[in-house]
Parts: sequence; structure tokens; C-alpha cells
Amino acid sequence: MNNTKLDYINIFLAVILVAVIALYFATRFKNKEQDKMFWNAEIHSSLENPTAENSNIIQIIDATFYNTFNDSKSEIDSESKRVTSAKSENSIFFKIWQEELLPDSLKLKYFSVDERKFYQLQTLVPYKKMKNLVTEKDVVPILILEILPKGKILLKIIPKENTEPQLLETFMAKEIAGKLDLLVYEESLGEKYNRFESIENITDYADLLQNQYKWSSKVEMEEQDVLASFYAYSFKDDRIELLEDADVAAIRSIPKIFYIYWEDKKKKKYNIQYELSPIEVLSAFRKLNEGVSSSDIQFTFKVYKNAYAECEMSKNGIIIPLKDLYPYKP
Repeated sequence: MNNTKLDYINIFLAVILVAVIALYFATRFKNKEQDKMFWNAEIHSSLENPTAENSNIIQIIDATFYNTFNDSKSEIDSESKRVTSAKSENSIFFKIWQEELLPDSLKLKYFSVDERKFYQLQTLVPYKKMKNLVTEKDVVPILILEILPKGKILLKIIPKENTEPQLLETFMAKEIAGKLDLLVYEESLGEKYNRFESIENITDYADLLQNQYKWSSKVEMEEQDVLASFYAYSFKDDRIELLEDADVAAIRSIPKIFYIYWEDKKKKKYNIQYELSPIEVLSAFRKLNEGVSSSDIQFTFKVYKNAYAECEMSKNGIIIPLKDLYPYKP
């Protein structure tokens, strides 16, 4: 009798176990857990004609991949730059830190600096086609949004490492109205701040990122000090190397911030960052570039170990001092 009861209990427990396992796999199937994977996504700027003078500078305002099945979304990483061009090494990256379903839709809003136009795209993307191209479970596919001029957008996928991108679909973004606020404001710690204070219109903003001038730079130091490193970043966040050819004039973007490192005769190290006012440096370039003179524009920095650095732009005897937005002594 006791054995019969025990048999019933075992059968009952076995039924419960089977039910739990079935429910587990049913839930996984319902949530498509088995389809989740690690994947990455990037945004590139591109040109159909690589030799074109146009650099196709773009600024991403908003970009989000969605999967509507489980309401998951992947946005741009807060640490990623939002401006890139076809002639830049910068890419824009998405924040994807865990296994997730591949997307089935996309929302994208961006500004074409060269065209001075805002674009928007809201569309489905080919989920099944992507999934079928990723044939190995342990690979990390990369989705690439390639933005071309006039609103043309290519969606590509690199199914696994060391393979060529494959075109998934071509889209056309729609031109929309937009305001300067969409370009100059960023949010940090729940508050908005203007990264381009005193810039008041889209033309000035676009000129800051797009325009290039022939300029050189030099650093004047105290006696026996030696320059160790010297470079700048433009307003589109491209690095401008200056140490080797600082005094050589070249066609360069408008600089946003200079980094200067030097040493004294005892090898003690010093450094400063000299950040320029957007409207001040843009106005200076415009003024110095007036006329037909072939002379080059020059930046001159004077750095001191116990005083604030100074900067000025000059051409043909015209000198324009430039303030440091955040001055400090080295």
C-alpha cells in the first residue's frame, strides 16, 4: 500500500516537473528568448562618389533601433560622438550591453551640415533577413546605417567578423523642419546646456563644422622650456595634429580646443587646454579671410608656468585676441 502511494506521488511530481519544463520552454518561445544575441550597431557617413569634394558632415539628433515584439530599444551611447563625415574616422555607436533581439524598426533624425537640412526616417527594417544571415550563435553581428547625401540611407550588416558588409535595404529619409536648438543643446545630469553659446543661427553653426581655412600655429614659451605635445580638436570632433608641423600653414577645420604640453629644463611637465568661443573664433576667421591676400592665418599661443595662457589670431598685421572659455594656470 505504501509503495502504491509512493508511486502516485512520484507520478504526480513527474507530471508537475514536465508541466514546469513545458511552461518554461513555452515562455522562452513566447518571448523569443532563443533568438536573443549580442549585436552592435554603428552610423557612418558616406559618399557614392568617394572623390567628391563634399564631405557629407552629418549630426545625429536621435537614432533608435526597436523590436516591437518585446518593446526593446537601443539608442546611441551617451559616450559616442554625434557628428561624423565621410572623410572622418569617427563612427557613431549604439548602446547595446546585453543579449537582445535584433531590431524590426528604426527611428532616425539627423542634420546634414553640408545641405543645411534636417531629415527624418521612421521605418520597419528586415528582421527575418537579418536573422537568417546570422547563422552562428556565438558571433556578434554589426548593423551599419550608412547615410549618404540627400536623405539616402543604406542599412547593412556584417554577419560575423572579417566578412564584408551586406546590403539589407535602402531607405529615403524625409526632409523636415528643424531649429537650431536641436543641434546645440545637450542633456547632462537631467539638465540641458548649450554647447555653442552665442551661436544664433544654423548658418553660423554649419560654418563652424564645415568651413576650412589655411592656418598655422605656434607656441611661445618661457626660456629653455620645450614643447612636448601640441594638437587640437575641431568643432566636428576631428583631431588636428600640430606638433610636427605647427608652423606650416595647411587647409584645416576651425579649431575648437587646443591641447598644449611642455617641459621646463628640469623636465617638470606642464599642460593647458585652451577652449575657444565658437562665435569669437568664427568671426575672427571671417574677418581675417576678407580680401584677396594670399597670406595665411596664424594662431599664436603664449604659455607660462605661473600665469594664464594667451592666444591671438593674426594676418597681415591684423591681430585678434581670443579668450579661453575656461582659463586655468598649469
